[in-house]
Formats: sequence, structure tokens, C-alpha cells
Amino acid sequence: METILLIGMMGSGKTSVGKLLAEHLKCDHLDTDHLIETSQNLSITQIFEMFGEAKFRELEKNSIEAIANQTNIVVSTGGGIILNPLNTKRLREMGTVIYLKGSVDQLKRNLSNATNNRPLLKTQDLAMILKKRSDLYEQAAHFSVCINDRSIESIVFEILKRQGL
Repeated sequence: METILLIGMMGSGKTSVGKLLAEHLKCDHLDTDHLIETSQNLSITQIFEMFGEAKFRELEKNSIEAIANQTNIVVSTGGGIILNPLNTKRLREMGTVIYLKGSVDQLKRNLSNATNNRPLLKTQDLAMILKKRSDLYEQAAHFSVCINDRSIESIVFEILKRQGL
């Protein structure tokens, strides 16, 4: 099995899909945000508040480099990982990059109870963030999977099918 890397906006379900996908594939699941929080002993929100977005993006790049040589894993990435072209290049070298693509309305529904845990939503509009990033996600991904009005299970089964697994 080739490493699978999930990209997409906050609220697209990367972590939930990644965990279930890894379970089906009987492999490890890694979440770059969790790796960053563990290595810094701080939450993502605390990192943003204490050090700013630029420092977080540096830590994000480091998290990808730290796992770059691992194989047969499912990786859920942070929503902004594609903002650095070097990250995108590295992700594509590591395995199959899948964009979990959702409408603004779907993402808002998915995030309805989590806005306090999303530092960027305190200062930016979700629709504007998606507009800035959507082309980057499309360019980074080997393929995309629509998440609108779908269960996590159906998304996972589409990924498995498209991967021939």
C-alpha cells in the first residue's frame, strides 16, 4: 500500500476520514496537527496566539519532514499545509495526495461546534480562506473526493475504490 495523504480545508474531515481509512487498511494514522501539538506541548490555538501563523507553518513543514520516510501510513494534514509549495512537493513525493473537497456550507456545518479551536476563523472568513486555497488543493492532489452530504464511511469507501484497495 502506498502512503495516503489527506488534504483539504478545516472541517473537511481529514482526521476522521484518516482514522477510519487507516483502520480499514490496517496501518498507522498520523495527523500533522497532533504531531505539532505533541512536539510543542501546546495546542494549535496556543501556538498561533503565542508565536503566530508563520511559526506554525514552519512547524507544519517540520512535521512533514519528520514523517517523510515512513511508508504504508495514512496522514491527515493541516488545512494550510499547501500554502508552502515545498510541502506540496514533499507530500506528492510521499504518496497519493487526496483532496477532501467540500462546499463552504458543508464546511460550516462540520465546523459549527469547533470555531473556538480554529485560530484562523477568529480573524478570517471561511469562504475567503477556501477561495484563496482551492486552486492550491486541486494542484496538490492526485484526485479529489467530494464530502458534501456524505458519511465518513462513504468517503472512505470511495477512496479505497479509487485506490484499487
